[in-house]
Amino acid sequence: MLRFDDRQGGYAPAVDRRRFLALAGIGAAGAATGATGTGVVIGRATASAESPGAVADVRLEQPLDPRTGTHRIIWSVETERPLAALTFDDGPDPDFTPRILDILEEHGARGTFMMMGYNVALHPDIARRVVDGGHEVGNHTWSHLNLLRETDQRQYEEIARAHEAIEDATGEHCAWFRPPRGQLTGASVRYAAALGYDTLLWSVERGAPGVGTPDAVADYVEAHLGAGDIIDLHDGIGRGTFDPDTDHATTSRERREVEVDALPRMIRDATDRGLELVTMSDLLAAETSPLPQEADDPAREGDGA
Repeated sequence: MLRFDDRQGGYAPAVDRRRFLALAGIGAAGAATGATGTGVVIGRATASAESPGAVADVRLEQPLDPRTGTHRIIWSVETERPLAALTFDDGPDPDFTPRILDILEEHGARGTFMMMGYNVALHPDIARRVVDGGHEVGNHTWSHLNLLRETDQRQYEEIARAHEAIEDATGEHCAWFRPPRGQLTGASVRYAAALGYDTLLWSVERGAPGVGTPDAVADYVEAHLGAGDIIDLHDGIGRGTFDPDTDHATTSRERREVEVDALPRMIRDATDRGLELVTMSDLLAAETSPLPQEADDPAREGDGA
C-alpha cells in the first residue's frame, strides 16, 4: 500500500483570474487524437489495489517533436452568455460520485469530472455512468502525485496511464488535463498537449477554510461566481485514496461531504441569478473572441484607402 507523503498534502489556494485564457505554444505538432502519432506510446498497464503506483511498461518511445502546436491553459472564459462550468476532481469515488450525479440530474446541471486514472481502473462502471449522464471526463493523472517533485518521465507516466484508463473505461477521448492542486510544470503541460489536451485550471473554488459548513461553501461560491467562471469541487480524496486511515484522508473526506451537501444550494443560487451550470466544452463553445474586430478598432476609423 502506498503511504500518504506529508510533503504532498494539502491543496494550494485556487487561482482567481477573471480575464481568461493564456494561450501557449506547448505541445507537439498537431493535437493527437490518440496515443500515437506524436512520438509517444502508451503501454498497457493494469491497475490493482495491490500495486497502485506501478508504472508497468508505460513509456516514452522518443522525445516529443520540438515543433510546438497551440494548446490552452484555461482559468475562465470570456462569454456574454450566462454560463459557468462545474468541475469535480479526484474521482470516481463509489460514495461521492454517484451522489453528485444524482444531484446534477435532479437540478438539470452538467459537469466535467477530472478523473484519477487509478480510481477509474477500480470503478469503471462509475466512470461510464458519468459519461452516460451527459457529463464530460478529463485527466487528473494516475495517482495525484505532486508533479513538482517528480521526474519528467514519471510525470508522463502519470498522465499517460490515466489517459489509457479513462479511454478504456468510457470510450471517450478527453479534451482536458488538470494537474493535481493546479501545480503546473513545463513537462506536464507539454505531455498533456502531446496527448491532445488543453490544461484546465479554475477561477472559483469552495473558499471556506478547514472542513467548513455547507452554507459557508455555498455562500462563498455565490459571492464569487459569475458568467464564464470555472468552479473547482471534488468527488474524491486525492492521495488519501491510498491510505484512507491518515488524518489527511479523514479531513479530505469530511471536506468532500461538505461540498456534496452544499452542491444543491450552489446550483439553486446560480439558477436564481440566471446562471446555467454546464460542461467545460459547452462553456468554451460560448466564448466571446478576445480579439477585436477591425470595425471596432477606433484607430482604424477615418483611414483612407
